[in-house]
Amino acid sequence: MTALRTLILLVVGLAFFETVPASAQLRPDRKPDRTDPDRVRQQPVVPSREKPSTEQPVLVQANDVAYDRATDVVTASGNVEMSQNDRILQADRVVYDRKRDIMTAIGHVRIVEPTGEVIYADQMQVTGDLKEGAARDIRARLANDARLAGNSGQFTEGKITEVKKAVYSPCDPCKDDPTRAPLWQVKAARVVHDKEKKDIYFYDATLEFFGVPVAWTPYFSHPDPSVKRRSGILTPSFEHSGQLGYGMTLPYYGVIDDTADITLSPRFLTRRGLVMSGDIRKRFDEGDIQFKGSITRDWFHDREGAEVRGHVFGTSQFNLDENWRAGMQLQRATDKTYLRYYDIDSSSFLTSKAWVETFNRRSYGSIFAYGFQEMRSNVSQRQAPYVLPVASYNFVGEQMPFGGHFIADTNMRYLFRDEGADSTRLMARVGYDFTHVTRDGHVFNVLATVRGDIYDVHDAVDPENTANRFTGVKARIFPQISADWRYPLMRRAGERSYFTVEPIVGFVAAPRMGRQWKIPNEDAVDQVFDETNLFSPNRTTGDDRLEGGQRINYGFKVGLNDAGGGSSWLFVGQSFRFQRDTSYPSGSGLRSGLSDLIGALSISPGRYWDVFGRIRVDKDNPTRVRQVDALVSAGPREFRGFLGYIKVQDNLQPTASLGNRSEGRIGVIVRPHENWIVTAWGSRDLQAGATREIQGKVEYEDECFLIGLRVTRRYFTDKEIKPDTRIGFQIRLKPTTDTTY
Repeated sequence: MTALRTLILLVVGLAFFETVPASAQLRPDRKPDRTDPDRVRQQPVVPSREKPSTEQPVLVQANDVAYDRATDVVTASGNVEMSQNDRILQADRVVYDRKRDIMTAIGHVRIVEPTGEVIYADQMQVTGDLKEGAARDIRARLANDARLAGNSGQFTEGKITEVKKAVYSPCDPCKDDPTRAPLWQVKAARVVHDKEKKDIYFYDATLEFFGVPVAWTPYFSHPDPSVKRRSGILTPSFEHSGQLGYGMTLPYYGVIDDTADITLSPRFLTRRGLVMSGDIRKRFDEGDIQFKGSITRDWFHDREGAEVRGHVFGTSQFNLDENWRAGMQLQRATDKTYLRYYDIDSSSFLTSKAWVETFNRRSYGSIFAYGFQEMRSNVSQRQAPYVLPVASYNFVGEQMPFGGHFIADTNMRYLFRDEGADSTRLMARVGYDFTHVTRDGHVFNVLATVRGDIYDVHDAVDPENTANRFTGVKARIFPQISADWRYPLMRRAGERSYFTVEPIVGFVAAPRMGRQWKIPNEDAVDQVFDETNLFSPNRTTGDDRLEGGQRINYGFKVGLNDAGGGSSWLFVGQSFRFQRDTSYPSGSGLRSGLSDLIGALSISPGRYWDVFGRIRVDKDNPTRVRQVDALVSAGPREFRGFLGYIKVQDNLQPTASLGNRSEGRIGVIVRPHENWIVTAWGSRDLQAGATREIQGKVEYEDECFLIGLRVTRRYFTDKEIKPDTRIGFQIRLKPTTDTTY
C-alpha cells in the first residue's frame, strides 16, 4: 500500500511541478492570505508567472498522500522527502497549494542544498522548485559545520540566504551543555550568505567570547567555508624582544590566478622600523617555483656596512619528462647576522644550487652547481667554495645468472674559491657486488672494486705543516675488496615475542694510502665512526679521502621484538687494522691498529618510553668515553618528557681547535586537554657551564580558534646579537581562507 501511495504522489508531484516558475522571487513584505486554511505564520512566498524548467525530474516519497480537487491542494504526510536538482526537502508533513505554487512544510523541516548547506526550521514555506522560502526560528549548517541561526530568515533562488537577528559560530556546541555560549560567536542584526559570490556579510555585528561582547563593527564580511583561496588580510601576530622592541606582523594574501599567489607580510618593529617580507608561489603542470625574502632599512641601528639589509630564498623544480628533472635553490643574505637577528633562519651557511637529474631503471645521473655563503663569524666568505659543476653517473647492472651484479660510477668536480685551494677531480669506479644466502641462513656479501682518480690541484696546504704546499696533478689507483658474513638466528621468547642474535664479521683489503694531504679534503671533513659505517668499505664521508690498508671488522647484535610493535636491540662492534692510517685525525678512533669500541642501544617496548644511544669508548682506557649521543623519551601522550645528551671528547679536526664539547637538552610536552599543548625545553653547554637557550610555548587549538604564546631566552653573543628574551603571540579565529594549492 505504501508503494502505491508513493507512486500516486510521484505522479501528482510531476504534474504540479510542471507549473512551478523557474524565476520565482521572494516577497517578504506580502501579508499571508488569511483565507487559506493551511496558511502558516511565516511570510509567504509568491512566485512569478514564468513556467519552470522540466529538464530535471522531481522525486517525491511519503507514507500518505491526499489530494483535494476542490481546493487543488495536495497533502503528503509521514517521512516526506522531495528532491529536484540535487536539492532535497524533508519534513513530517507538506501541504502544496498548486494555485499559488507554495508548499508549507511542517515538523522537522530540513532543506539540503547542493553545496552541502542544510537549512532547518520547525515550519517553512517554500516554492515548488525548493529554491525560495521563508521561516521563523531558522537555522543553517554551512559546509564546514559552521552554524547560523536567527529569529527569521529567507532564501532566494538557491543563491542568497538572509537571516535576521542572527548568531554565527563555527565552534561546536558544548557536549555537556549545548545551550551554553560557544568559545566565540558573532551576533548581527542581519547576516547574508551569497552563495554565488561565496561571501558571508554581517551587519551591525558584535563579536563575543564565551558570551561576553568584546568588539563591535557596523559591517564586515569573510569568504564562506567553500572558499579555499581568497585574497585578503590574514591573522596578525605579535612579538616583543629587548633588541627588536614591540612588533606586529600583518600578512596580506593575494590570489594571482588558480596556480599562483603572493603573501606580503609587513613586520612593524618599534626599535627597528619596518621589515617587509614576501612570498610568491607559482605551480605549473610539470613543476613549481617559490621565492620568499625580506628587506629593511635599518635606520635605528648603528652598524658597519650597508643600511639596507635583507635576504632571498627561492626554490623550483620541474619534471622535464618521465626520466629528467631540473631544479634550483637560491639562498642569499646581505650579511652574516641578519637572519639570526630577525629570527628568520639560524643556519651556519647558506647553500645555492642548480641541478639536472636523470633517472632510469638501473641508473642515475646528475649535474649540480653549488655556491655557499658563510654565516659563521669566524669563517671568511673568501674561503667559501664554489663548485661548478659536480657531474656524476651511477649504474647498477642486471642480476647475473650466478648471482650478483656489476656496478659503475663516475664523477667530475671543479671547485674553486677566492682564497684557498682549488681542485678539479675526475673519478671512475667499476666493481662487482655479490650476495649469497645459504640454506642454513648464512649471509655472505662480497664487493670488489677498482677506482681511479685524477686531481688537478692548486695551492693545497699540509694541515700538519702549513709550510708544505702543492700545486700540480695527482693521480691514484685504488683497488679494494670487502667481504662480510652474517648469521642471524631467531628463537621464540614467549607467545608474542622472539629473540634474535646476529654475529657479523667483515674483511677489507686495499693498498695503504698514507696521509693524502696533496689532495684537498673538500667533502670528507666530517668524521663519524659508529654502528652505521663500521662495516662500510670506505668509512669517510666523501670521495676525497680513501681508507686504505687491511682490516677486520666484527660486531654482535641482539634484539627482542614482539607482535605488538615493540622492539629493542643492542649492538657492539670494533675494528682491527693491520697498519696505522695517519690520514685519520688522532681523536677519530681509527688511526691506530685497534679502533675504539663502539656500541648502540635502542629500547622501544611500547608507546610510553623510548631510549636510543650510541657510545664510543677509548680502546686503551675503557673508562674514557670519547663520544656519546643519547636521547630518552618517556611518558604517556598527555605528559611526555625527553632528555638528550651529546659529548665529543678530543678534537676530530687536525686544523681547528674545537676542543671538547658536551651539551645537554631537556624538555617536556604536556597535553592537559585534547585542545591544549604546552612545550618547554632548554639546552646547556655542560663543558662551559653555560645555558644556551630556553624556550616555552603554549598553544590552544580547536575547530574554530587558535591561540599561541612563545617565550624564548637566548644567551649567546655574536656581533650585534646579544642575549635577549623574545616573546611571540598569535591569535586566529577559524576557519580562515586556506593559502595552500
